Amino acid sequence: MRVVVLWFRQLDAWVRRLFLLSSLIAVVGAVLVYTPTQYYVTAPGAAIDTSRLVTVENGDVHRGHLYLLVVNTQPANLFWYLYAQVDRRAVLETREQYLGSFETYAEYVDWNRQLMSNSQRTARAVAFQQLGFGEGVRSVGARVVGVLADSPARGLLRAGDIIVALEDGPVTGTAALRSILAEIPGGAEVRATVLRGAEELTLTLPTLASQEAGREGTAMLGITIQDELEFDDDAVPVEIRSGSIFGPSAGLMFTLQIIDQLTPGGLTDLVVAGTGTIEPDGRVGRIGGVQQKVYTAEAAGADLMFVPRGNYEEAAAVATRVQVVPVDHVRDALEWLRASGG
Repeated sequence: MRVVVLWFRQLDAWVRRLFLLSSLIAVVGAVLVYTPTQYYVTAPGAAIDTSRLVTVENGDVHRGHLYLLVVNTQPANLFWYLYAQVDRRAVLETREQYLGSFETYAEYVDWNRQLMSNSQRTARAVAFQQLGFGEGVRSVGARVVGVLADSPARGLLRAGDIIVALEDGPVTGTAALRSILAEIPGGAEVRATVLRGAEELTLTLPTLASQEAGREGTAMLGITIQDELEFDDDAVPVEIRSGSIFGPSAGLMFTLQIIDQLTPGGLTDLVVAGTGTIEPDGRVGRIGGVQQKVYTAEAAGADLMFVPRGNYEEAAAVATRVQVVPVDHVRDALEWLRASGG
């Protein structure tokens, strides 16, 4: 009987210790997860076969694999902050570095969702143009994505407005708008023609003096803009299911997947990863987080990885197994795949 009582006491003590240890772990875990920091973290993510996301009517999925690469990026809690201190693959950025001109993370995400939508339409139109049907993409204005808190145009311009003319000069896109503003002194008022829904407005907008290197003293409106595009992308029905993926950096791989499904025999038998925006003229644009995407491509067993030429040196610096191939235009990727005979 005494042995049984002693055993129960020992068990009771063991249970108390286990309970205390579990409670301590739970508290530490809660602190790590729910304590925010002033940083954002970017870490390796996932390689996703674009054939799972892209469906081309009457197209064929072939033996090769064309992977898009996503990174794990989010506001860093204390856990992610500490994790980034010990894993060189993870990168921390301050709020200002990560969000840039955006005031909130929600605004940044909304903007990147719009970029994903434009990227998909651009991929369809460029793919069709490369295959010999359709006229591709053209820019027809500068769309206001957001108005900064200190912008003198706040209350006059709204997100969604499309600027089509400034000081009687046509605005066919963001480059045209910046070019016109570069000839105007900061602080001057400018006359803008703006499309707001079905309505055309003429607005007189105050400006600020730019502090940007090379543009000091010239006019700026204090807005975030992107090209307003028209797409010739309905020649063949294509569905792209991006889910929670946002941003424009899958554009190149969406374009290649559409072309692959419409090419008899496909483009390649290799496992190909890649990243890069697709511009309206087919150029491949720089992206962020390229080193984290190299780690992701290698973990997925990719044979090669297409990267924008502007990201090549950064990507090649960390690649150990995957062949990194720089491209300037979607044609470069197509020519490489066709020449490889893979």
